[in-house]
Amino acid sequence: MMDNNRRVSLLFAGDFAPCRRFEKIVLTEGKKIFGDLQEDIGKADLSFVNLESPLCTNGNAIKKIGPNLHAHPDCLYSLSEAGFDVIGLANNHIMDFGEVGLAETIASCRGLNLSVCGAGNTLQNAQRPLVLDAKVAKVAYIAISENEFSIARSDKAGAAPLDPIDNTRQIESARKKADFVFVSLHGGNEYFPYPRPGLRKICRFFIERGADAVICHHAHVPGAYEFFNDKPIIYSLGNLIFDNPKPPSDWDKGYAVVLDYSIETKILKNFQILPYSQSVSQSGIVKLKGGEKQNFLERVAGYNDILTDKDAYRKTWDDFCEKMGNSVLFKHYFPVQFRGMGRLSQLVNPEWFLVPTQKSKRIKLNMVRCESHLELLQSILACAKSGRL
Repeated sequence: MMDNNRRVSLLFAGDFAPCRRFEKIVLTEGKKIFGDLQEDIGKADLSFVNLESPLCTNGNAIKKIGPNLHAHPDCLYSLSEAGFDVIGLANNHIMDFGEVGLAETIASCRGLNLSVCGAGNTLQNAQRPLVLDAKVAKVAYIAISENEFSIARSDKAGAAPLDPIDNTRQIESARKKADFVFVSLHGGNEYFPYPRPGLRKICRFFIERGADAVICHHAHVPGAYEFFNDKPIIYSLGNLIFDNPKPPSDWDKGYAVVLDYSIETKILKNFQILPYSQSVSQSGIVKLKGGEKQNFLERVAGYNDILTDKDAYRKTWDDFCEKMGNSVLFKHYFPVQFRGMGRLSQLVNPEWFLVPTQKSKRIKLNMVRCESHLELLQSILACAKSGRL
């Protein structure tokens, strides 16, 4: 007689970057950094985490925008001992120390029997779905990242890219091999707890193409989630372990999510959010409890209310664009970069000297809005960066 109560339990956690001041703590404390979240990590049949930093002693920092992160490979012991099974490598930092750093990271993971997905020595290997056994069910993981400096090519190591056509093929391939398919997507706008409209559309599309859930991270703050076709999309888990000496609001908050499925019916039976705080001062993670937990859950529920209100969601996105407008214009069009540019952008209207005419605005808009113009611009900038122009 078939047992309809058999379940498979899957946990997903956000950005793990055991660098800066956290490195010494992680090396010293091991799995203790996960505090009372350890029990949940170990109890799940499979637990996934996004590794937001190469763990290497070799390699050289690549030239890119943003910091080059890395930490010692022994930081992996904390993940292994806590009970993590799957390490997602598709993100904007995994190539911070080049192909050598990535190769060492992958080798170190496999040396501790930690499965990896989302990066490899070629694009083909980076895009290969990871299929694991969980009880009598097969679970597939596909890890992808928005396109920054870390992305693999056919002849170059790196992370698997966000590419709706290729990603659909990955999902369709995984569906033939597995009972459950999960997409880990590293993307979104930093410190914004909602998905940009295009990201939301892509995540919903992946559900339509066969994903059982889409889990996003990168925003560094806990964000909204929704159910689409009765399947969960989490738009930002926030940081798991990540140091910032001057953290912005909500940098120290995050949540893991546990998904319990019926093995026979493949239906989601339980959806659980596990909110926590994380910081160097408390040597890792402490789960939220009591009123603090309730306030967190109510705030996330408020995010979801915004998502379900078309007008409120559009206004929230428009307000964010307006808030970021000067900073983005400075970053893209000012001829030099310097510390304090963000503060200057709050004091000076960049249109005074960066976008002087309406015609210039239209030219720039068309350059980045039209797919063919944008691809041409990207290719030209890549050639210039490599010295071919």
